[in-house]
Amino acid sequence: MIQQTDKPLASGTSDAAWKLHPQLLADSIPVTELPICAVRLLDDARFPWIMLIPRIAGLTQWLDMPQDIAHQVLDEVHEAQHVLQQIFNPIRINFATIGNRVDQLHIHCVARFSNDAAWPDVVWGHGTRRNYKPLDRLTRANAIAAGLKIHSRRNSPH
Repeated sequence: MIQQTDKPLASGTSDAAWKLHPQLLADSIPVTELPICAVRLLDDARFPWIMLIPRIAGLTQWLDMPQDIAHQVLDEVHEAQHVLQQIFNPIRINFATIGNRVDQLHIHCVARFSNDAAWPDVVWGHGTRRNYKPLDRLTRANAIAAGLKIHSRRNSPH
C-alpha cells in the first residue's frame, strides 16, 4: 500500500495552494509524502527513479527556497538516496534539479548501474521510456515508501 504521512509541512510554508505540475502527474505515481516533499516514482522500468517535489506553491528554483527549508529538503533527498542505496545497491545515484521542461521545482534521484540502458550517459532524454507493468510499479513504489518510513523513524529525534 502506498503510504502518505500526516506530517505537517515545515513552518512558514503551506501546501494549500500547491498543485503538482500536469507533466509530473502524467509521468509518475505517488509513493509517499515527507514533511516537505511529495515523493513520486517515475514510470520508467529501465531505472529506479524517484522525484521529490517540495509542496510549496510557485516554487521553481532551488535558490528561491528559504535557506532553512532548503536544508530540510536536502535532508529528505539524503533520506531518499539512502533508501535507493539500500533497496537497489546501485554503483551511483544521480540527482539533479533540471527544470528546463517542467518549471515546478523537482529533484530527480536515479539509481544507476553499469549495465543500465543509459550508462555511462545521463538518463534524461536517453532512449524510449518503458512503462512499468502495473503490479511491478506498485511493488516498487511500496518498497520505496516502506524504506522511507523505516529510515525516517530510525533518524527521528523522538
